Amino acid sequence: MDCSYCSVLFDTNKFGIPKTPQYSFDELEKFISLTQEQLNDKVADIYFFGGEPTMDYNAISKLMVTMNKPHKYEVNYILHTNALRLKQAPDDVLKNIALTVLSVNYELMYRQNHLTDYFDTISKAVKHLKSKNNSPIIGRFTISPKTSLYSECCLLVNVFDYIYWQIDNCDSFPNSYVGQYKSDIKRLFEYWLSFLHVGVFLNFVPFITALGRYINDTPIPTEYYCGYGKSMIYVQTNGKCYACCDSVASETHLIGNIYEGISFPKIDISQSVCGDCSCIKICGGRCGRMHREFSKEHIKEYCDMNKFMFDIIETSLPEITELIKKYPEYKAKINNPIFAYTEYTA
Repeated sequence: MDCSYCSVLFDTNKFGIPKTPQYSFDELEKFISLTQEQLNDKVADIYFFGGEPTMDYNAISKLMVTMNKPHKYEVNYILHTNALRLKQAPDDVLKNIALTVLSVNYELMYRQNHLTDYFDTISKAVKHLKSKNNSPIIGRFTISPKTSLYSECCLLVNVFDYIYWQIDNCDSFPNSYVGQYKSDIKRLFEYWLSFLHVGVFLNFVPFITALGRYINDTPIPTEYYCGYGKSMIYVQTNGKCYACCDSVASETHLIGNIYEGISFPKIDISQSVCGDCSCIKICGGRCGRMHREFSKEHIKEYCDMNKFMFDIIETSLPEITELIKKYPEYKAKINNPIFAYTEYTA
């Protein structure tokens, strides 16, 4: 779709990166198993990620067949897709997907103030997927200066099981963007809270996860919640491995390759600009890549927007605590393990 916010869209010919995997899936399986053992990790979450992974269902199917053997660890498959080719997916692929993260390009949603066919395409793709596999679907929205968080969430809240949004990881913001985002956050939180009052729990991931960090008395982290430098490994088609899926045209986040192994960078976010921040246990530093590539001034712009959301949630804690007493099932919903499958904060 040539999304303007895409962080992995680049000229593969220019950077000499093949469009399809050059390693065998036996080599990849060996790397995964060795890494799981080295990290003493009992669960391998394998993401099919972009470019657009549904352009090559054959590769997805072959890896699933290769991994279909006894392991000392559990394997979960997560499909991160724009959904435009979900109807072409073989049933044997869809039935093995434990979670789908569906990235929505909101800039295509309207034309001349009317919904386009793109909205119908997304809705039909979700229904098709549900007919084959009733596993959870997370709608993932990138919030840019051209999109509205409030209208995007309200329009699609009934389409997805969960909604997650992230502020566009860009080099700079237009002057009006921060104010627009804060206004939308405030409006959307009031919308979410109004439903909590009547026993309806809308799965807006950033609100819920931040809330969980408050009520569960989360310890101060030393590593990024997103997995940067700890457990997130992006395997490129040439076999190189990165600590982040963004900016893979460069080698800023290179940590090794599947043939010789990997070495994570040593991370201590207490030594970063977040070290003395009162919100560090709520956001976990937000984004490892951000700390490597953005200026301190630009990082603080992201912090300012997230802190605005945290302040709204913290102010509402007494009210929400009473609602949890009224609706005890909210506690389990707040602690849902599925929230570990997003980058967490906006």
